[in-house]
Amino acid sequence: MAVYYSRPKLKSLSQGDRIAFVRQLIRISQQEFGERIGMPPVHARALVCRIEKHDRNVKPDRLETISTVLNVNAAMLKRWDFEDPLDLFYQLLWVEELCPDFSFRHTIRVRPQNITHEQLSNKYEAWKEMRKKYRDMKITFEEYWEWKLTKA
Repeated sequence: MAVYYSRPKLKSLSQGDRIAFVRQLIRISQQEFGERIGMPPVHARALVCRIEKHDRNVKPDRLETISTVLNVNAAMLKRWDFEDPLDLFYQLLWVEELCPDFSFRHTIRVRPQNITHEQLSNKYEAWKEMRKKYRDMKITFEEYWEWKLTKA
C-alpha cells in the first residue's frame, strides 16, 4: 500500500495553528508530540489538541520545550508582542504560507537608524535570498521551511 504525504495547510496565524503546522510538517502525531513535551501519556493527545485549537494557553517554559522538540526557533511559535519590531518579521514569514501570492517590499534608503532596523534589514535580505532560491527550484519546500523555522 502506498502512503502519500501532503503538505500541511496553515489555517490562521494563531499560535496553536502555527504549532500544529510545524508538528504536521515534521510528521509527528499529536500523541507522540504530547509525550515528547512531557505530558502524561493518557492525556497527551487531548492536551495537544487543546493547544492547537487555542483552548489552552502555552506558558513560556512549555514553549521552550515545544520549540526544542520541534527543532524550531522559539520566536516562530511564540505569542507575538508587537512592541518588539522583530515579531513583525516572524509574522511575515508565516503570512507567506497563509497567502502564497503575498508580496512585501523592503527598501533601504538610508543607513539603518538603530540596531533593530539593521536586524530587520539583515533578516529581510536573507529571507529574500532564500525565497529566490526556492522559487528558482534550487532548494525544496522542506529546505526552505527548515531555514525559516530554524535560521531566520
